[in-house]
Amino acid sequence: MTDDTEYRIAHLRDRLADDEVGELGLRIELHGAHVTVRGTVPTAQRRAAVQRIVGEALVGLVVHTDIVLADGRPPTGGEDLP
Repeated sequence: MTDDTEYRIAHLRDRLADDEVGELGLRIELHGAHVTVRGTVPTAQRRAAVQRIVGEALVGLVVHTDIVLADGRPPTGGEDLP
């Protein structure tokens, strides 16, 4: 891990907010020499774009991603309230 890892993570947060993805809800955490990026995105294309940007910004670091797709389907049944 280099001394500029925290700076690179901050720069990544800015890129994810400003670039074509506009993602503000992703969590980026530093755990020793590993970086974890997790959260939910609306489409597979958005997830691919996020993973590309993460790879560009954090080249040389060990990165784990846990980025899931939001379920945008309407409910299939009614909700039973007590």
